[in-house]
Amino acid sequence: QAYNCLIHFYKRFKMRFSQIRFSANSIAKLEATSKPKCDLSPASCKVVPCCMKGLFNYNAQPAVLAEVESCVWSRVMDYSKYRPIPLSIENFISHGEDSTPRISYNFLRQEVPTRLAAVLLEFNFLPPILQKQALIQAVRDEHLETFQDLLAFPDNPSDEDLKSFDEALLNIRLRHADTEQKMAEAVMHMKFELIDQKLEVDNGLETAVHYFLDRLYITKISVRMLINQHLYVHGANLANPSHVGQIDPHCDVMAVVMKAYSRAARLCDQQYGTHPEIKLVSSNRAEASDDPILFAYVPSHLHHMCFEIFKNSMRATVEKSKEGEMSNLEVMVSKTDADITIKLSDLAGGIPRSQIGNLFKYMYTTAGRVGKAHADAVKSSSTLPLAGLGYGLPLSRLYARYFQGDLDISSVHGVGTDCFIYLRSMQDKAPEQIPVFSKNTSKTYREKTIVWQEDWTGQEK
Repeated sequence: QAYNCLIHFYKRFKMRFSQIRFSANSIAKLEATSKPKCDLSPASCKVVPCCMKGLFNYNAQPAVLAEVESCVWSRVMDYSKYRPIPLSIENFISHGEDSTPRISYNFLRQEVPTRLAAVLLEFNFLPPILQKQALIQAVRDEHLETFQDLLAFPDNPSDEDLKSFDEALLNIRLRHADTEQKMAEAVMHMKFELIDQKLEVDNGLETAVHYFLDRLYITKISVRMLINQHLYVHGANLANPSHVGQIDPHCDVMAVVMKAYSRAARLCDQQYGTHPEIKLVSSNRAEASDDPILFAYVPSHLHHMCFEIFKNSMRATVEKSKEGEMSNLEVMVSKTDADITIKLSDLAGGIPRSQIGNLFKYMYTTAGRVGKAHADAVKSSSTLPLAGLGYGLPLSRLYARYFQGDLDISSVHGVGTDCFIYLRSMQDKAPEQIPVFSKNTSKTYREKTIVWQEDWTGQEK
């Protein structure tokens, strides 16, 4: 009898507890739906606490960028929810050969604002000391202007709308031509301001800014690619007859390498009066060994990467030759069914292992960290210097990664340096790599700003 009473009590208690829990869950859901949602605009957000505030461990202030009109910002929020559509080189070629101006118009009108919306939101994740720089505000506003320009076009365009769209794309391409220079100056001013205040640029701040710049620049590369393909295929820009827009379906790797070498050699002659010679070899394991190495790619992207590497190697080689005879640069190009690898080697003394991690940091050049005097000299120079503002290698790596490639450097200090460019051989295996904005993006920024306490000895700087 006592056992039956215990069972009866347990059942009554369980039923009553489930009713209480159900009631509590209902109240919680009701409260959640009635709460205002964060619109990622700290100046006007009604959520307490706003998910944007206190995002960075070094500052708990809200964003300091000028507030955007709510009707415009709501459109940015809407488009940030869409996922960008990455296109492969094969897609670009197929689109260029078979598409129409109207199809391209409809795709760009949706896709470009989608890619820009993510970047526009991420400007608010930057540290306040960088946000308050006038050039940051200018770059943000330029992106916002482009976003609005494209959304102003109708869903069903007339022939006149198509013509106006081409003109708008030309203006957009020109508007963003100097984005890298403006951002470089803004980051420099931020660092110099911290130095003047006798403050250090901690690893958390530098990592967060680097993360943002990578996403901003690769977004620019992708948007420029979309715009150029439209203008070269359907617009007034004249493309090479053998190209599909900007893409050469039979890009000759050796020819592009030599063109980049010749350009860097002329620049080296201007500065030093001489330049190292080149030894070029190839290995084609995908076709016959003596066949030229060809693949579908954007020649201007490949030229940009090779030119930057040649600049660095030539400067180091010529300066090293002051101690003796000048060594040659050696380049090997290899192709397999999966990859194309370009290896450039020099004997210019190499790079200390402790400095390898700095090579792909913005504001760090192979000639050393950028200072005020060097930055002013680069800005006022009438010719392109061999050692610039430290953006060459980071941007070159983004160009390589854009179509699923990569760029890496290894060095033997005291001997020389090897630089590797990796690219995909198959055009269908080379989709764009572009940023995606999600609910975790703000968390990613927050984690990157944290300066973690070392848990191994020997890691202190």
